[in-house]
Amino acid sequence: MSKPHISTLDPEDKKYLEIPDSEVVLPAAVDSYLRQKLKDQSLKECSSHVAAFADCSKDKYISVVWECRELQQLMKNCLVEYTTSERLIGMKREWVDASKKRIYEKRLQKELESKGPTPNN
Repeated sequence: MSKPHISTLDPEDKKYLEIPDSEVVLPAAVDSYLRQKLKDQSLKECSSHVAAFADCSKDKYISVVWECRELQQLMKNCLVEYTTSERLIGMKREWVDASKKRIYEKRLQKELESKGPTPNN
């Protein structure tokens, strides 16, 4: 039976950031998840532009190219503004830092367990 996780980390303690990035692996599934999350956030931020373009393109086939060009460009500009590599890197950095924090907490927990209980006088 596993022991419950007890956070031993002081919220002000930033020592976990000293763990090298090389100790944290960003799995492909997490990378994919973060990319999808960025896409979803961007679509949410640009929902009015996306909706306007979608409304314009209803019941149109080839004419959508010239009749909805301005709305498409507004939507595209908005999505490009919110879907940047800097934002993706920031999301990855947050994930890596959270992973470092978990690693650090596990190390502290093991350290405390190896010391054993302290006798009360």
